[in-house]
Amino acid sequence: MEAPLRLPASTSVVFDTNVLISTFVFSGFAAEVYNHCALFFELYTSEWILSEFDEKMDHKFRYLLEQRKRIISAIRERHIVVAPTNDLPTDSRDPDDNNVLQVALFIKANFLITGDRDLLDLEIIDNTEIVSPRIFFERFMS
Repeated sequence: MEAPLRLPASTSVVFDTNVLISTFVFSGFAAEVYNHCALFFELYTSEWILSEFDEKMDHKFRYLLEQRKRIISAIRERHIVVAPTNDLPTDSRDPDDNNVLQVALFIKANFLITGDRDLLDLEIIDNTEIVSPRIFFERFMS
């Protein structure tokens, strides 16, 4: 088995909302990847991603407002929150995914980590590699 590839500390990562939800709701494999990235790399997010996260945690998982505030506060502590000024891309089949892509392209992310098939099918855009938590783990953590 090959040794995992090493990434520099300057590696920039954007997590899609679905991976953030998996991290904080299920605390499994996605959480392991997230925590590794939070320790070693630069994480970025946006108000749009945080808002979508809050909405899904409320409506889909019925988290109370105080719980959501606490989690979002933890995300804000670990991430650099940016306000993208670049044009909204139109690459994804799902228009909402373009908001996540916008952040990745704005900061010139090395990785966008997602479980969303519409984004994963894009594979790479402007040097931002789009990978699942599992692929990231296999290539860089195992």
